[in-house]
This record gives sequence, structure tokens and C-alpha cells, in this order.
Amino acid sequence: MPKPTERPLPLRATLFDVAKMVGVSIQTVSAVINDKPGISAATRERVRQAASELDYRPNILASSLRARKSLSLGVLVSSITNTFFPEFVRGVEDVAHANGYSLFLCNSDSRPEKELTYLQLLRQHAVAGLIAAYEVCAESRELLIDLIDHGTPVVTLGRERIHPRAVTLDSSDEAGGYLAGQHLFSLGHQRIGVICPPRNQVGLDRMAGFARAFRENGRPFADEYWVEGGGFEFTHGQIGMERLASLPELPTAILAANDLVAIGAAHVLHKLGYQVPADVSVVGYDDIRMAELFNPPLTTIVQPMYQLGETAMRALLRRWAKPALNGSHKTFHPKLVVRESTAARRRDKQTSKTTNRRTPYA
Repeated sequence: MPKPTERPLPLRATLFDVAKMVGVSIQTVSAVINDKPGISAATRERVRQAASELDYRPNILASSLRARKSLSLGVLVSSITNTFFPEFVRGVEDVAHANGYSLFLCNSDSRPEKELTYLQLLRQHAVAGLIAAYEVCAESRELLIDLIDHGTPVVTLGRERIHPRAVTLDSSDEAGGYLAGQHLFSLGHQRIGVICPPRNQVGLDRMAGFARAFRENGRPFADEYWVEGGGFEFTHGQIGMERLASLPELPTAILAANDLVAIGAAHVLHKLGYQVPADVSVVGYDDIRMAELFNPPLTTIVQPMYQLGETAMRALLRRWAKPALNGSHKTFHPKLVVRESTAARRRDKQTSKTTNRRTPYA
């Protein structure tokens, strides 16, 4: 029990409690809390001291509703099971949380109708901004443009800016694809299989980088060793590798659409009895956390996933502070990290699906 001379604290202090303790009006307390002019220094100090003693915390949601300002943003991803996106979203969320904002995370499963439904829902909730972490369908693109026209800042990933006021973050997939291909050629590989990414902008850029490496090394591209995997998931790597394994001669190296596809391809090689990289080298893309933990650790192209998320969120913060800001384009440069899934081609043997089966690697 409190002593008679002590003031019991309310369970949740309000503006009224602070005003009563100081002996001023609620309007005066509100003016101090919101740092408005016209209040003396002495009164400000008394109000702040009382707010501290009462552990008063402003109701952010109520304040945002009164100001007609949302404190939420939408983040649209194509597949939350793709381990690129959790790291990206973590970068967004860390900056958002530090600045009093929350996220609506929407997973489209790469389905245009689901993507459009989510965007319409986010517009109905009047989100303060939107981050689209991949290339959206044509209908969604129109909706994003409409949001921008009505004052909602939008950030997209990719090299194409959809609107003069849109922010675009480009991870230079063409350059990354070239680095991956050039690495295998530098190791002496000539018969290189490619498990192609989807034919969206990201996928086309990566394939353009692969193709440039092939051209510079005098090798044909888009032949029978370029196979469709169908996507960026583990199963797409399995599908692509099974197609490559059906060829008369197995490639000595694999360029995969991303790390999950590379891991799926390595899984099939394991089942067929080949060793990575003793029989077949494998290169991924993205440098997801699993890449370093995989056995063998995966050679891959590093994308700054967390930094991309941080940058996307900070771009929204700047445009909320200065709504008249134009759009911008920022390019992040990928780099190659060499681990244990690639090795020099062994010139004293051929890798054939009929003559050179190996015991599975550990």
C-alpha cells in the first residue's frame, strides 16, 4: 500500500492525469507533448517531469487517426519461403520499428490475382507507403502508379523505374550473372549447364550476364545445356538438374538461377551418386544464410539483402518527411564469394552419367 503522502500511479496514465498533476489544461499538456510553440519553458519542464513520473506514453494509433496519417506500410513479396525475402524484410522492419512504423507483409505466391488483391487491400487501409520486392504484374503496376499519383511513396526492386517519383533499388543482376559464369570459365569448365531463372526482369538480367560470360569465352549459349527450371525454389533446381542429367554427357559445372535452385540441383547430383565439386561444380546466386551452411558450402553471388531492405525503408522515411522529393535509382554491386562447391575442372576424366558414377558426398 502506498504511504498517505505518496500519489498512487494510474494503471495507464492519460493526458488528463498529467494535466491534473501539473494543474494545467489538457490542451497545454498536448501542446508540450507535440512540441508546439506558445508554452513557457517553466511549464514545459513541469509537464515533462509529470509525464515522466506518471510513465505517460502517447497513444500513437489515436494520434495517427486524428492526424489522418497512417503509421503502417505494405511490403509485397513473391514467396516468403524464398530465403532472400526474410532477410530483406528484416532490414525493412528494423528501420520501420525504430521510427514507429509497422508492416503489413503480403505474400503473393507469384500469383497475379493474389498480388492485385493484396495491393487493393493495402490501398483500402491507406498505408503510408509501399515496398514491392519484385517485378509486379501489369495490373498491379497500374495500381502502384495510381498510388504514387495520389501521394503514396513506392519503392520497387529492379532496374526499371515505373514512375518519375518511384524509388528503384537495382542489385545489378546482369553483372552478378556475368561474375558467376566467368568464375566457372576461369576454373577451366567448358561444358556448363544453366538452370534458367523465370523470364521476369531479374531472371532475364541474370541470363544476360551468363550469356556475356559464354560469349567472351567463345562458348555457345542457349543450347541443350540451358534448361528451364521454372522458378526460384528448391524443386525448380531438382527439375532443372534432372533435365541436365538426362543429356548424353553431364555438365562439369552448373550455373543456377539462385541459391535454392543450386541446392536443389546438388541434391539431385547427390542422389545420382555424383560429388560436388569433384564431379560437378555448382554456383548459386543471392548468398542466403543456408548457402554457407550447406555441405559443401556454396559458391555464390552476394546480394546485400538486409541492406536493400534498410535502404528501401529509409527511402520511404525521406519521402514522408519531404513529400515533394522526386524518385531515385540506386544500384548495388554484387560480388562473388568462392566457397567449396566449385573447383577446377579435372582434365584427366570425363563426367558421364553412364561411366562415372560416384559415391554420395557426406
